[in-house]
Amino acid sequence: MKLVLVFAVILGCVSAASLGRRREHYRGNQLLRITAENEEDVKWLKTLEGTSSGTLDFWSKSAGGRTVDVMVSEGYVREFNQMLDRRDLSYRVLMNDVQEHVDEEYEHAMRTSMASRSKRDVSFDYTVYHKYDEIQQWTDDIAAEYEFVTKFSFGKTYEGRDIGALEIAAPPISGAKEPKPVVYFEGGIHAREWISPATVMYFTGKLLENYANGDTDARRVLGMFDLHIIPSLNGDGYVFSWTDERLWRKSRQPNPDFGCMGTDLNRNFESYWGGDGASPWPCSIVFRGFTPMNNMELAAIDNHFTQLKKDNRETKVFIDWHSYSQLILAPWSFDSEYELPEDSEMQLAAASAMAAAMNSTNNVPGGYIHGPSARLLYEAAGASNDYGYAGLPQARYTYVVELRDKGDKGFILPADQIEPTGEESYNGVIALLSWIIDNDY
Repeated sequence: MKLVLVFAVILGCVSAASLGRRREHYRGNQLLRITAENEEDVKWLKTLEGTSSGTLDFWSKSAGGRTVDVMVSEGYVREFNQMLDRRDLSYRVLMNDVQEHVDEEYEHAMRTSMASRSKRDVSFDYTVYHKYDEIQQWTDDIAAEYEFVTKFSFGKTYEGRDIGALEIAAPPISGAKEPKPVVYFEGGIHAREWISPATVMYFTGKLLENYANGDTDARRVLGMFDLHIIPSLNGDGYVFSWTDERLWRKSRQPNPDFGCMGTDLNRNFESYWGGDGASPWPCSIVFRGFTPMNNMELAAIDNHFTQLKKDNRETKVFIDWHSYSQLILAPWSFDSEYELPEDSEMQLAAASAMAAAMNSTNNVPGGYIHGPSARLLYEAAGASNDYGYAGLPQARYTYVVELRDKGDKGFILPADQIEPTGEESYNGVIALLSWIIDNDY
């Protein structure tokens, strides 16, 4: 009993000390959900998103773009609320003090991380959030555990971190192409979306475990496709979200001659770069970069698919995993009025199968819905799903998947949501790839 109490005290002290070193960036910040009544209100909010620097942080928009979640800095709350009142826009407070939620999540993350490492059973704990080094160690361990899994360096971040990646190349089964088509899964492009790397690792681990146990679905999927898995692309930003600013979104590559850091990597892709939904202002949270693909993390993606093209490899699926809003978003992202891709009907049919499997798993509150990105959500030029389809990958089935939740916790999603999110995502992956095998292999 004494040992348990001592360990609990140590955890508490370490956690408190860690919290003490972190700056309270979000004390007094409010998270509001605003309802836009018409297109003029939507345009007004979009203008604010592109020009605000530090005072407003747009977290998410609903399908159709009529509700918007915005974090408002403490010193701007009163003025912004008055602006909303003048426009007669209704809103409600989702979080009255964002810092309280950040502290609660971080303290839990520190406690569970230390408790997990203290266990005699050293198996990876998929039910807690992990630091970047632990994620990279996971890639080493998975590659060592399965003979058909290879760890490779996808590239390096601006600050010199290795971007660990896995190739899962199980023996082909009857009917498989030679070489097998590639399925590309990427997590963590936005640093603050911790549920993304956690989910990618969860369903990857479960897929491999089920394969080893003879599961029919897992053996079929891995026998027909090779999977390339990048659990955490934006390592610099992810580390910064643990050590300094929990809600940091962008890369950490400096912007010369400006007093702010980073690019929104999901506005920096070359396909349809520079349009609506991305900002030319370096201090904006949706800064598009000075030129397309000018961040090292995206250069690594381009290099990867350039090599696949040289090797005559087909990329069949490209999915960039995000949070939040529970959406499966197909091209296009850059323009809501642009004619949909010629493959749109197939893309949406496969996404429908994926959504149905995810929704039937846990009766997830609010459910997952699917559709063309700009038409269902909002315009976002230079986004990954347009690149996946129209850029180097040329993957017919390209999506951004927005994971849990619908906004009650948003980016500060409690760790007890990792497992259900991972379970429904696993079933969604199986359903999507099975649909492709049955209909378009």
